[in-house]
Amino acid sequence: MDKIYIPKRFKGSIGYHIFVDRYCRAGPNPSYIEGRRMKSWSDSMPDWQPDQDGVYRNEYYYGGNLQGIIQKLDYISELSVDLLYLSPISKTNTNHHYDVGDQREIDPYIGTWNDFTVLCYEAHKRKMLVAIDLVFNHMGAKSEFFQKALNGDAKYRNWFEWDERNNPVFWYGFRDMPQTNKYDLGYQEYACQVVEKYIRAGADCIRLDLGEILPKEFLDKIKQKARSINPEVLVVSEMWDFALSKSNPQIYDGQVDSVMNYPLSDAIIRWVRYGNHLHFSECMKNIAKYPVEVQDVLWNHLDTHDTPRALNMLRGNGMLENPFAGRTWDIEGPWRSDYGFDTYGFRKWESENDFCLNEEAINKLELAATAQFLMKGIPFTFYGTEVGVCGNKDPFNRKPYPWENEKLQIRQFYVMLGKVRKANIDILAEGDMYTYTDDRILEITRRSENGIIVAYLNRTNSIQQLNLKYPNNRIIFSKNGSTDKILQPYGAIICRF
Repeated sequence: MDKIYIPKRFKGSIGYHIFVDRYCRAGPNPSYIEGRRMKSWSDSMPDWQPDQDGVYRNEYYYGGNLQGIIQKLDYISELSVDLLYLSPISKTNTNHHYDVGDQREIDPYIGTWNDFTVLCYEAHKRKMLVAIDLVFNHMGAKSEFFQKALNGDAKYRNWFEWDERNNPVFWYGFRDMPQTNKYDLGYQEYACQVVEKYIRAGADCIRLDLGEILPKEFLDKIKQKARSINPEVLVVSEMWDFALSKSNPQIYDGQVDSVMNYPLSDAIIRWVRYGNHLHFSECMKNIAKYPVEVQDVLWNHLDTHDTPRALNMLRGNGMLENPFAGRTWDIEGPWRSDYGFDTYGFRKWESENDFCLNEEAINKLELAATAQFLMKGIPFTFYGTEVGVCGNKDPFNRKPYPWENEKLQIRQFYVMLGKVRKANIDILAEGDMYTYTDDRILEITRRSENGIIVAYLNRTNSIQQLNLKYPNNRIIFSKNGSTDKILQPYGAIICRF
């Protein structure tokens, strides 16, 4: 296997991350499935309290489906998106679909294989690639495979991990997610069948849930299978820390092509909100150690389905300022104790601190997005962030897209950012990057044989003076009326030379 081969078609992309159940519902309501409840799209408050038996379930649905996404592809394209990333769509017992059953089946609420094929076809017509989220670290406890394992089927028993007492091992102790045995050859073959089915149906990219803990041999087989079907497939691993560990050299040994860039998200948000420039600079130094080819396709998000919304992190209550105490979004600390985790208390606090928009929050989001769209790699927008969706952690960050209540001011800013990026892709796709920052101003320089782009961002609510080092600059983007002499409060300029 080639150690470093990155398909060029992904470089310079703009990504859009859709949590499928929450994006758009098209067509008739699906047939009733026992245990599921359909919520009104306008009722955006999550069912955060436990059931009468004290269990926190995720069995309420909004009915977002593949046909809904197909209907909105032109709308998504207005954001200059050319890489669509879908959360898992296989049949499961929950709305998030990470407690997978047989990933060769699509959940009937989400659609059919024909719907997925049509989505990929229509996306490709619009020069948009499609990424799918696959889950191989664990399955759902109600999956047919796990139930057979519990009933003594030797084949499927080998697909799962068991402790010394012959009890199943559950991922992070979640009893609805038994952990799989990634070393079993039969399970590896099944995983390869899943990968093949999606790629032959039109998927261009595989995102591996919890990829950072998948064994090397398992990753090798997945990537070999994917590339044997389409040599231009991109394989991306979920990774929460820097991809520098010698015990997990995925991007150096070629098991995966890219990782989700959570450290960058933390660094950008900390700088915009708190002015923590030392933390930002250290992050840039670490990312610069990655292979250059990998840097060009890093998945650069501000928020995801696993973090609070960017607006909450930038202006809401409870976020962590001190990087030594955890990431900005590690907000559960007050509810942890020697007796366990107070889920009810945490979710109650989240519901009471369900952040409301204001002008400062919007300014900070726009500033953070400006930095994100200039970095090496692929900027991803989590559905709804571009129209003002707020929320703390799961389930509050997974609200339905507000089709009747979009904050179009923010969306228009994202449309403009996308156009600027695409108009200057000859530099931004693969150009070198240099950054300098203090607690007030961030300077980003991108350089290629085609020219130089320099951006200045002001995170303060006061005017900052500028003295550009480059003559004959051409301002290609200005925020809040900033010029090459003055950065307005929360302002920015991007110049090309």
